[in-house]
Amino acid sequence: MKRILFAPGIASIEALGSITRLIAIADEIKRLQKDCSIMFRTAGREADYAAACGYKVVQGYKPEFDLQKMLQQGNNNSRNSSNKFNISSLADVMRLKGLISEEYVQNTFKEEMELVESFKPDLILGEFETLMPIVAKKMDIPYFCTGGTSSKKDFSKFGYSNKTKYGYEESYNELLKTLNLDTIENICELNQDYNCSKVFIPSISELEALEDSSRYIFLGSVTPKNFIKSDFNFEKKRPLIYVYLSASQITPAIYEKVILDAFLGSEFDVIVTAGGNPSFKSNVSSNTSNVHFMSMVPSDKVVEMADIAIHHGGQNTTVQCIENEVPAIIFPGNHFERHFNAEKASEIGCASNPGINNFNSEFLLKTCRKIINDNEFKQNLKIYSAKIKSGGGAVKAADFILNY
Repeated sequence: MKRILFAPGIASIEALGSITRLIAIADEIKRLQKDCSIMFRTAGREADYAAACGYKVVQGYKPEFDLQKMLQQGNNNSRNSSNKFNISSLADVMRLKGLISEEYVQNTFKEEMELVESFKPDLILGEFETLMPIVAKKMDIPYFCTGGTSSKKDFSKFGYSNKTKYGYEESYNELLKTLNLDTIENICELNQDYNCSKVFIPSISELEALEDSSRYIFLGSVTPKNFIKSDFNFEKKRPLIYVYLSASQITPAIYEKVILDAFLGSEFDVIVTAGGNPSFKSNVSSNTSNVHFMSMVPSDKVVEMADIAIHHGGQNTTVQCIENEVPAIIFPGNHFERHFNAEKASEIGCASNPGINNFNSEFLLKTCRKIINDNEFKQNLKIYSAKIKSGGGAVKAADFILNY
């Protein structure tokens, strides 16, 4: 019986996209080989979702998160007191997520070693994990991960680069030295470069900027079916706009008002959701005959119904829209990965990336009316949808894992 351990990176700030991809692959493994033993190690909302999908979950150490304290420390450490702490690299994102402290490194390594020793996995699959690659190397267990361009330490886009003063590697190197393993220069090396045999890319090459390598396995779209358990029975009466801006530079309070101003009484049906973002208040009193605010929706079903999407540029949503031939208007805000995704989707003619200053009711209504009938968009979406669908998805990843 094959034993597989899934390990989405545990951090103070959770990412729903990470757990959805891993669950999609786990679902296909379970379908292809029913006697396979699967375990997830995660925390917070990600653990809740994995458990709700029927998987055994081991809760991991979750670091405390105090954004104001961290920002103050960053300012105090600056040579110039006028400099504000900013996120200039992927390494800084990992600091923001709480992955760099000695306490986190020591506690997580201990927990993961004990789990691997007891569960005895044949293979480990992670995403945005920094300790499990080290555990896998020490225990001589094959380690795969999901990833992409923006998971690499040399990723440089929208002002974000590896050229950062700090690589935040100190606590990790102390651990690596005690284990007699090679040290690192930058924490981001642990994502997919340090000890990863294969990297599953939940996208297509046209939406990435990766050199050719046998380590990369492009999958196209990787999303679970019926991931969100809800009584979704929306009746579409007009062309449908799907709005998913999640947690971004455009806050729920702003986009709820702008979306109402733009589309209330228009020729469109509109579904606005935030994927469980606690700042988003799904208020029945805000719902109208054609604009509907919903805390959670099954995105796969909604995107299949949609004619247009307005979203934040997350990798899953970007790929999912192209797969379903849905033209998108993307507002990534000041977010390195989402900006990259929006730019790549715009480059291949499948989305508009107009910049956050254009997030206003007049622009949104005008642009939606334009792109819904844009033949060039439709032709491009048809081409790249076919490429995504031919990628193999979670089935391809599951088959590779089971036959490794």
